[in-house]
Amino acid sequence: MTTPSETTPDTAQDNAPDQNSAPNAAAPIELKYNPHEGVEEPFLILPGGAQGAAVVKDLATYISRALAVNPDAAIRLTARGHVVAVFACSLEPEDASSDTPVIMGLRALHLLADSTLDMTVQAQALLDRLARLQKQAEEQGNEENPQLVLFMPPVTVNASWAGKSAPLSGWYEVGTVPVEEFHRATAEGLEAVERALPENPGAAVLSTVRSRIWSSDMVLEYLPEFDTVLVPTGAAFALRVFGFIPEGFTGDLPLFAAHVGSEEWLRIVAPAGMVLVRRGSGSLL
Repeated sequence: MTTPSETTPDTAQDNAPDQNSAPNAAAPIELKYNPHEGVEEPFLILPGGAQGAAVVKDLATYISRALAVNPDAAIRLTARGHVVAVFACSLEPEDASSDTPVIMGLRALHLLADSTLDMTVQAQALLDRLARLQKQAEEQGNEENPQLVLFMPPVTVNASWAGKSAPLSGWYEVGTVPVEEFHRATAEGLEAVERALPENPGAAVLSTVRSRIWSSDMVLEYLPEFDTVLVPTGAAFALRVFGFIPEGFTGDLPLFAAHVGSEEWLRIVAPAGMVLVRRGSGSLL
């Protein structure tokens, strides 16, 4: 599996918007004329100039990471106020009967202007829009009060993993896990995938093996608080593949849990983003 190089994007995770609305819900979304496409499209206002160039580069890197996991990846964006939450998926069940967890990455970015938006789009289409914006940011140079308009791709997609949102309340801290445990779990998982794959595996075999390995739980026997709250190995992989743990970071990561009906949610907070895990019946419904 291709894993992009590590990066440490600037984040606004603590102020991420509430995720209580369904994706692509019929909410009032402001439109703006896109001169490149000749139509009105949903949009977000980002800082411009050097700051904007850095934001666009970080977002493009994150989306590139999602595409490295899945060339057909989708991205969900939800904006409330001055923050946009950007979700990507690293693992999901093949069907509603599977017990494979849904594992998502979350990056939150500050906006220059208030926005209300909830869309799920093709990752590659969004990356193409960001490439155009990166060039514009570089051309702005040191203009006074610059801003960038990120127009959303015109076509939305239905991604099963984006069908449910994390609960707004009911979260409690389970405990903390040393970052070394996540590094170890990722390395062991990658080795297990490599050993399990036959020569020249097809897409179906590859998907089955990866789902089995990354659905298995991390071994945290010396941390009794995790006896009943299980952390899938795929959560460790998501922290790495999305670049949420900066190189050289040696601290502990806090984990929070919540229950909604038969579903169990887990949230891992890292320096450069969050990983969300959803388990339980009907995870794709």
